[in-house]
Amino acid sequence: MLSILIVDDESPARDELKYLLSLENEVEIVGEADSGAAAIGLAAQLKANVIFMDVQMRGMNGLETAAILRTIVPETLLVFATAYDEYAVQAFTVGAVDYLLKPFERERVHMTIQRLKNYHGDEWRAAVGRVDAALNKSKIVVQKLPLEKNGKIIMVHYNDLNYVYTQKGIVTVVTIYGEFSYTSTLTELEERLAQTNLVRVHKSYIVNMDKVKEVVPWFKGTYWLKVEGDVEIPISKSRVREIKDILGLK
Repeated sequence: MLSILIVDDESPARDELKYLLSLENEVEIVGEADSGAAAIGLAAQLKANVIFMDVQMRGMNGLETAAILRTIVPETLLVFATAYDEYAVQAFTVGAVDYLLKPFERERVHMTIQRLKNYHGDEWRAAVGRVDAALNKSKIVVQKLPLEKNGKIIMVHYNDLNYVYTQKGIVTVVTIYGEFSYTSTLTELEERLAQTNLVRVHKSYIVNMDKVKEVVPWFKGTYWLKVEGDVEIPISKSRVREIKDILGLK
């Protein structure tokens, strides 16, 4: 059974695609979204295994949305929809397993569904791998982090993050807007934040270097960082030199 999320900012286009998909066997439409932000919020809740998404949407376009969705629902495959052939080519550069040109044609939709149904086990995982490889190659970089609170996914800009900590396997991100959950590991987040001002300072902490207010010397050559909110965070001894270099300390 294919469970499908439809993402398009135009209601007639969603309705047309929904009708054509309803003619297919073993297909369930689990939800609709009218923007990239709405799609991100629904994706984690609905757990669709396929997302049909318009490339040209107002605000966050389909390509930018895809980059974020790969971190939230990594097993989900993408099918892009577009009214222009050149965007179909671009869709494949970000890893879509197929694309549909508007206006939609029943036979073309049927072919796409059959292609998706033929993916099984290793073939599905290989297709997911191609999506990730293509996204990495396309260098789409979104400077926001998808965070969870009260069942919602909030996109918070890196500049608005104060620090991150992990406790008993749960990753919590402290921002200027409050605390949120992050549904992965601190190590994965460290990799995602590479080449930014958010740096791993301890096995349990990542800190936004722009939010450091004070460096507090401690015993035996160790230090603590005081960040926004007057929270003190330890620096691992093995990372002291790196952090001092970043902050311009001798």
